[in-house]
Amino acid sequence: MAHNADYIPTRDADFDGWFLNYQNYVVTKTSGTPPAWTHIPAEKVTALAARYDAWHAAYLKTVGPHTRVDTEAKNDERKAAKAVIRPFTAQYLKFDPVTNEDRTAMGVHNKDTIPTPSGVPATVPVLEELKPLGNARVEIRVHDEKTPESRAIPYGCNGCVVKYAWGKEPITDRDALTQSRLITRFPYTLDLPPEASGSVLSITACWQNRDLMGRPSGIACVVVS
Repeated sequence: MAHNADYIPTRDADFDGWFLNYQNYVVTKTSGTPPAWTHIPAEKVTALAARYDAWHAAYLKTVGPHTRVDTEAKNDERKAAKAVIRPFTAQYLKFDPVTNEDRTAMGVHNKDTIPTPSGVPATVPVLEELKPLGNARVEIRVHDEKTPESRAIPYGCNGCVVKYAWGKEPITDRDALTQSRLITRFPYTLDLPPEASGSVLSITACWQNRDLMGRPSGIACVVVS
């Protein structure tokens, strides 16, 4: 059965406990506990453990009275931790000798044994920022409505379809957004033709799951520089 939820907890307290268990499990299995996970380089394990230590130290500073700087540092460490966890999971924990029992114990998704349709994406992307970069280039930042702290594509989706057009005035009709692009990573820089400079870029977005597209976001606009 396909998974429709992110395996990384959203709440900081849950994430802290989950991450501790995750990295402890990896450290134990790569330290010789049979069957040992010899496929994971020692330096990757060390980096994972160090990432937890940095996150945990920053998180503890926000448990009691704290400053905005403490909160920002904690948020930065969470983003840095997730940037390590996701590729680590994908590269080292999806295949043998890691078992379904191991993945369950670590709190990550097991491999699907029976392919099932993932269905239409249930959530909507939020266009949080359209930033003109000059030379008819615009940086696009998106997050899912359910996970505002994450910039990851929702589990089960293969990307975000953005539909856009430019002109003298903002466009309010989605059918008039005749250009489209599939984006698989954010932030993303959209390159427009030189003649788009000075015009208004109108853009909407929706998650895509294979050939199925979810509900579109509202239309956001920005003046192209």
